[in-house]
Amino acid sequence: MFEIEKYKFTIDSFHTELLNTEPEETGIRLSDEKWSLKDIIGHLIDSASNNHQRFVRLQFGDLLDFPAYKGEEWLKAQNYQMLDWNTLIDLWRNYNYLILNVINNMNQTSLENVWVVGEETITLEELVIDYYKHLGIHIEHFRKRVADIEGK
Repeated sequence: MFEIEKYKFTIDSFHTELLNTEPEETGIRLSDEKWSLKDIIGHLIDSASNNHQRFVRLQFGDLLDFPAYKGEEWLKAQNYQMLDWNTLIDLWRNYNYLILNVINNMNQTSLENVWVVGEETITLEELVIDYYKHLGIHIEHFRKRVADIEGK
């Protein structure tokens, strides 16, 4: 059903990439509109946090009400810039291992439960798949930002 080994490989390989990132580059913002590397990882932690709740709650039935994620407000409130780089990336990795455990233990009958967002519905199965697509988008975002910072 889900590509657990592929997801685990993505988490592990990106974590290795994060470990090899120069810590002094991680807080650099190229402009007020562009996230730092720490902000990108902070956003991915926020995504893990919100989706963890959705993945668990949707196993019990449809989810009709769940607070919206307001990325810029969350980043500002949590000030990921002030966290140690290794603390931040270990939190991201460990949170994703928790999510893998949740996904690996999902009751297959719950995969059709839906989250209602306005006029739209999304199944638990679709939400899990979208989570990893979103992760992939931000891994590329991270890599592009590293290249921008290093002037490549």
